[in-house]
Amino acid sequence: MRRFEYLQPSSVQETVGILEREGEDALLLAGGTALVVLMSQGLLRPRFVVDLGGLAELSGVASEGDGGVRIGARTRLSELAGDGSAAMSHQPLGEAASQVAGVRVRNVATVGGSVCYGEPQTDLPPALMALGAQAVLVGPQGRRSVEMQHFYVGPYETVLERGELLTEILLPPRPAGAGGCHVKFTIGPRENRPVVNVSVALSVDPATGRCGKVRIAMGAVGPVPILATGAMQLLEEDLPDDRLIAEAARLASEQADPADDLRGSVWYKRRILRVFVERAVKCALERAKRGPG
Repeated sequence: MRRFEYLQPSSVQETVGILEREGEDALLLAGGTALVVLMSQGLLRPRFVVDLGGLAELSGVASEGDGGVRIGARTRLSELAGDGSAAMSHQPLGEAASQVAGVRVRNVATVGGSVCYGEPQTDLPPALMALGAQAVLVGPQGRRSVEMQHFYVGPYETVLERGELLTEILLPPRPAGAGGCHVKFTIGPRENRPVVNVSVALSVDPATGRCGKVRIAMGAVGPVPILATGAMQLLEEDLPDDRLIAEAARLASEQADPADDLRGSVWYKRRILRVFVERAVKCALERAKRGPG
């Protein structure tokens, strides 16, 4: 491992100043589950490691008065998975967080690190995208918000600019009759990276049985998480019976952009994806009709 200078800023603005001044020579350390491994392998060789451990304001999960949720970038995944209020109102998020790696990793890994690393085969970004989350970024030009569906531009690439860091994730309030689900398919132990994963967030009108807003996000089947826009539109147009759900799953699999690799062929991933989109939509519908608790 290359020698580096260790810095621990005491404020967000001090962190921004370091990142702006040092550029690509400075890397942020949150949980370190990816950074430390990549540095030990010589794949990353920063001159400065900027530890966010002193920024207590970037930690924690808070419910907002309107039903939304605010999640600090330094919040541990284990805390997010165990937060009852967030899990009840934003079901896919708690499920996704609980499925990232094993418990020892979740006790260290952070929400911000998982989001900003940009790995295509992970669970949290599709759940956040399905829930319509926004990433709050602070940089030299001030504060800005980016919808999660626009946050990724390629594998391990995000819209973060020089000097910027992610400070928090904002989840909008869920509508009445809301339901959601996150499902994941892996080869081998459950803690392995997903072959495919799917997050669904929707609402159901109890009087008509029709869906309101539907969002379906697919992970590990493209260079970035993908919103299944065709499937979403179809489910909003008619009563979501088995036939319609199966057709929506077919459209979603066609919109995916998987690659042949050690986890399977393109054909195999599309076939698995159809199954898991169906499962996730049916699970979300059941939860929406059942209501809280």
